[in-house]
Formats: sequence, C-alpha cells, structure tokens
Amino acid sequence: MHDADHAPSPSSIEGYLARLEVALHGADPALTHDALIDAEEHLQAAVRRGVPVDQAIASFGDVDEIAAAYQNLPSGAALQTVERDRGVVAAAPAHAPPPPASGTTPPRLSDVPIVGIWFDGRAWGALLYFGGVGFIVATACFVWAVTLGGLAVGLLPTLLGLPVLVLLLGSARALCLMEGAVVQGLLGVRMPRRVQPVHGAADVGFWQRIWCWLKDVRSWLSLAYLYANFPVSVALFAITLTLAALSAAMVFGPLLQAAGLPFVSISSDDVTVRYLWTELKPAADGTIRLPMSLALSSVGLGLALATATLWLMRALGWVYGHVVQAIQVARPQAILPHR
Repeated sequence: MHDADHAPSPSSIEGYLARLEVALHGADPALTHDALIDAEEHLQAAVRRGVPVDQAIASFGDVDEIAAAYQNLPSGAALQTVERDRGVVAAAPAHAPPPPASGTTPPRLSDVPIVGIWFDGRAWGALLYFGGVGFIVATACFVWAVTLGGLAVGLLPTLLGLPVLVLLLGSARALCLMEGAVVQGLLGVRMPRRVQPVHGAADVGFWQRIWCWLKDVRSWLSLAYLYANFPVSVALFAITLTLAALSAAMVFGPLLQAAGLPFVSISSDDVTVRYLWTELKPAADGTIRLPMSLALSSVGLGLALATATLWLMRALGWVYGHVVQAIQVARPQAILPHR
C-alpha cells in the first residue's frame, strides 16, 4: 500500500491526473471529479504560460498532499477552487485530527428505530424536493431546453442555428450544475461544483469553438438529462403529493372533527360513504362524523403512512441523488488532451 510513496513523480499531466485519481480512490465521486478538473486546469494553465510540465507539477504539489487536502476538508470547503502551490497545500493538515475522546456519543433522535425518521433532515429535504422544488426546477429546465431546442432546430438551415444550438448546450451544462446544487442542499448527496471543460475550445476561433462544443459528449449528456429528468420528476411529484395528502387527510380529518367540524359534508343524505372498510351514513344535515374507534384508527394509520412516506422519501432521495451524481461526474472522455 505504501509503494506509491516511493514512485517517481509523474512526468506528464495525464500521469499526474492518473496518480491523483488513484490516491483519491474511495473518496466521494463528486470530490474526485472536482479535484481532477482543478488539477488539470491549474497544470494546463501553467504549461500555456510556458512553464515546463515537470516544474508545473512540482509547484502544484505532491499527489498524496493534494488528495489529503481534498479528503480532509469539510464538504463546503472542499469545493473551493484549488489554485495553490506546494506551500499552500502543505499548510493543510496531512491527516484530520481525531475527535476528542468524550466517551460515548450522545444519541440523536434520528437514530431512534422507525420513528426517528421524523427527526431526519434528509427525509424532510427529500419530501420538499420531490414534493415541489425538484418538480419546479425540472419543469423550468425542460421548458427552457424544449424552447431553445425548437428554436435551434428551426434555425439550423441558416448559420444562426449553430450558435443557438451551442447556447442550448452551454446552458444545459449550467442548468445541470444549478440543479445539482439544489439536489445537494436538499437531498444531502454531494454534487460536483463544475463540469468538465470543453475540449480544445480555449485557443481556437469562433467556428472551431462551435465545433468543439458540438462534438463534446458531456454537453449532449447534460441536455439529455434535462429532457429525461422531467418525466421522472413528474412521476415522483405525483407519488409524493398523493402520499402526503392522504396521510394528512387521515390524521387531520379526525382532529378537525374533535374541534367541532364534520369529517366530511355531502349534499345528499342518500349517499353511502365507506371509510377504512366501514360504511358511514350521513346525518340529516349531510354531515358525516367518525365514531371514536374509527377516528383513532384513522389517526394511527395516517401517522403510520406518514412515517412510511418519510422513509420512502429518504430512500428515493438517496437513490435519486446518487443517480444524478453519477450522471454529473461521468467522464465519457479524457479530461483534456495534453498539449
């Protein structure tokens, strides 16, 4: 495991990035994604300024130091831009200090079996995301992609179509990055703070830059994500809203009845209502009230359904967040070719 400590320093940017990726093995994929792109951009910029590759690598920092600096920083701080030399990296602790020994960790309410989900911020964040925020964001992104995509297709017979298409691809990258930040904030799954740079687009002319954007796979994947995420968000929104509304009705309906309001009012006294497999007859004024045993059963089942809904939201949030993370950190091609 320590043979890497005696390995010679890499002599190319590609070799440095490969070593860095190995050093970050097991780290969060989004952290690894950002670390590789930060290192690549720093080294490529140094080479473009005329610095020899070996000197650029030496000034940037040892692979293990860079990896440790990323892994030991908190989630928010690790997403800062890494434009540092060896001295700055060395200032970061090589190993995070262990937490002070304080005996046993105090229990948290979220650790309580089953009902602890009510105190789990991830479950409530997922409920908020799937119950509205994610649907709104996905719909806005989908409308933008469809509108601009239709405009680009319509203008393709003219030369204006290509710049509009590039605008669509560039905006798709930015929108995916923005949505990733929302996912990270509500679902608690770390997302990359940046996308891969477009290959070869930095030092070429206008039309060559457009060609670089058009052949970049990452741009098309981002656009495909905006289109495919919309029906998924609609389905999750419908499921979340249905479960939340049903749970709330089962719990608050009997509670409102206890406050003096009828459980439900109907306009005809000839209608038979069935609730929880029990047949209910309306009173002369068309109101229906639950018997005490049925009201208590409704509240209990409603709370159970709400608890199950929160567990489902947390599970869906974990799955959805990691799927989005995998899409955003996917690298269908090398980060950038060495020049």
